[in-house]
Amino acid sequence: MGNKKQYSAKRRPRVSDNPELQDYDYHLPVMLRECVDALMACGPDGTYIDGTLGGGGHTAEILSRLEEEGRLISYDADPDAILHCQERFKTIMEQYPKRLTLREANFVFMTQDEIPDESISGVLLDLGVSSRQLDKGQRGISYRFNTKLDMRFGPNGQTAEELLNSIEEGKLHHILRGFGEEPFARIIARRVVERRRAAPLQSTYDLRHLIEECVPPHIVSKSLARVFQAIRIAVNEELDILEKTIRGIIPKLVSGGRIVILSYHSLEDRIVKHVFKELASKNDDNIPSLRIFTPKPIEAQQEEISRNPRARTAKLRIAEKC
Repeated sequence: MGNKKQYSAKRRPRVSDNPELQDYDYHLPVMLRECVDALMACGPDGTYIDGTLGGGGHTAEILSRLEEEGRLISYDADPDAILHCQERFKTIMEQYPKRLTLREANFVFMTQDEIPDESISGVLLDLGVSSRQLDKGQRGISYRFNTKLDMRFGPNGQTAEELLNSIEEGKLHHILRGFGEEPFARIIARRVVERRRAAPLQSTYDLRHLIEECVPPHIVSKSLARVFQAIRIAVNEELDILEKTIRGIIPKLVSGGRIVILSYHSLEDRIVKHVFKELASKNDDNIPSLRIFTPKPIEAQQEEISRNPRARTAKLRIAEKC
């Protein structure tokens, strides 16, 4: 480890006076201090990646700590997020054109971009759905709004509508049970197949009303959340992409570079935990790839949860390349 500072949640960030870096209208980032403190162990002149740009909360905090040689690449598949952040960070990008690069792409593409091996000082992934996507309902991710059954984070790939109107009953049951842990998965899958024989499912309310018909009234809200989560995960291939990204980005980290991942449900956290553990085990050369800093994940403090209830389920895991 040399003289490099150990991670500590008590370290305080430098607060920028730039109003561009203080706008949280789009999305309130979770465990902001903890994430960026852990990420930037290699110092303010390194090259960092924010794999989940969203409204730019974590990106803004990283930018506020970078010095002259510091660089940041931020990814998001959602063109609305890119447009929002192009405007939010317009002045910074004009004054320091090499400081920030915005990439309209899923974070898995960081493993495919022309980024040299052993050149990245840290990677941050916040796996939560942005508040804007949930509260505006434009992509059909939330069951609270009646809109098209899309659920894609970006403009490419199969929509939820296409999936639900074509998938086999058994495969749909597997998705609802495996990705949503929904106890009424079999009944809901059967009802979807029956319903689409008469008319295709086209809107979020089509799916919502179908679920409401299949489950007892006292658990409707939980079933809605579980089913919508499961279909969203399937549409975006979230779990496969997460594992592929972790494994693919490690070679691009410098020795001592950090990978910091914030997850919000047990399926994501389990993948992060298991892949970290595997990469921290000795390989054929008797050398592990990672050093784990969080045998147990860090969770949000009650004060933050009271301000931002979405932080309640967040789990932060941190590892460092050996």
